[in-house]
Amino acid sequence: MIDLIARKTPPPGLRPALRASLEAAMVHFGVQEREVTVVLVGDRTIRALKKEHWGEDAATDVLSFPTWEPGDPFVPPHLGDIIVSLDTAARQAQARGHSLTHEVALLASHGLAHLVGHDHPHAEGLGFEEGATGEEWEVFHAAWAAARAALPTGT
Repeated sequence: MIDLIARKTPPPGLRPALRASLEAAMVHFGVQEREVTVVLVGDRTIRALKKEHWGEDAATDVLSFPTWEPGDPFVPPHLGDIIVSLDTAARQAQARGHSLTHEVALLASHGLAHLVGHDHPHAEGLGFEEGATGEEWEVFHAAWAAARAALPTGT
């Protein structure tokens, strides 16, 4: 189940496309019976969260807050929260030449990969779909491929 909270209003069509793509990524990871919360915010909110939790005073595209420690044998029903900045996502979508819906789906699948215990090295200015390579990135590429396949045509 996906609980979608919009603290910043998304454009028409984004919500159902995001649900479909994130559901596909959840199936990919075998966590379709679990729950996640996705919160759509602006740069001000995500910047405050990043400063509070990571000590960095800068906006970002996506943050993940897992509710469990990967490796723990008990996986709770709610895996955690994925916070997406629509402001940053819109700038990235424009720079990458695709839609905001496409970018938000990419970011949510990336956040889900973190919630299920995957990590990657810091890649300043390099989106994982834009050429980040190496074994640690493969799981993120696979999550995105599953999410992208579920997006409606034309998004």
